[in-house]
Amino acid sequence: MKKGILLILFFLPFLFFGCKSAQGAKASFTDLNGEWNVVEINNKKVVPEVSTQVMIFDVSAKRISGHSGCNRFSGTIEYTDTHKNIIKFLQVASTRMACPDMEGEMEMLEAINKIVRFEALEKGRPVQSIALYGTDGSRLMVIGKR
Repeated sequence: MKKGILLILFFLPFLFFGCKSAQGAKASFTDLNGEWNVVEINNKKVVPEVSTQVMIFDVSAKRISGHSGCNRFSGTIEYTDTHKNIIKFLQVASTRMACPDMEGEMEMLEAINKIVRFEALEKGRPVQSIALYGTDGSRLMVIGKR
């Protein structure tokens, strides 16, 4: 009996440590505030200087805007403190200029409409990169602080 209790006490810290390391880094809604370069879409690296894809979060007004590569976009953010890290972009509208290559732009706008969750990629402060996920848990986009 004593051996069983000793084994449990010995392995208990490892169980808690293992669970903690499996969780993603924490990011709050206010961490999103400001301008972010899009650095990855659908697991494909994006060069911000070439793509010019930018997301701008105004958390106090719960608004999103930015540049999708050719056109500008804007919309509202649905977020409540009761559901940490759950986010949705609503009423996202875009200008309609035609550009030679619209593939990256369409990919970004489609991803924005599927995003439901965000998570910091590193544990340090301030948060410098955030991953945005879809309903199926797939990573749709990674943004880096400008």
